[in-house]
Amino acid sequence: MDTTQPDLINEPTADNSASSSANGFQASSKSDEPAMSKSERIRRYIQAHPEARNTEIVAALEEHGIKYQDVGNVRSQEKRKAAKKAAPAKRRPAVAKPEVATPASTPAAPAPKPGAVSMETLQVGAEFVKQAGGIEQAQAILDLIRQIQSV
Repeated sequence: MDTTQPDLINEPTADNSASSSANGFQASSKSDEPAMSKSERIRRYIQAHPEARNTEIVAALEEHGIKYQDVGNVRSQEKRKAAKKAAPAKRRPAVAKPEVATPASTPAAPAPKPGAVSMETLQVGAEFVKQAGGIEQAQAILDLIRQIQSV
């Protein structure tokens, strides 16, 4: 495998490769050019050699101080970017409003004996008082129901 690709690995991008002076001559010096990052070198090598394994990339770019961990990090970041682009945007689920049960919808268990109250009836009554807003409001509702029934 050819590991020397100066246009992809060793030189910076064409925008930064040379600067022109006012008289039209190109001035190229190492101090004017920004150094290419390790990540960029790795990305370019992977682009040129998509089938290359991490150890091959390290061997080809070790003169630039690239280590096995650097290659793994770049590949991992690229994989995450690709997955993020492929995944549909997540939407927050709509929050349903809690439904308040009405006393009429709650079935009341019949009392086994006159004067005796079952646990289920007691729980339904407690829920009714809670929904009414207190004992006084529940008593007012019951008084109103008695008046309606007597008519």
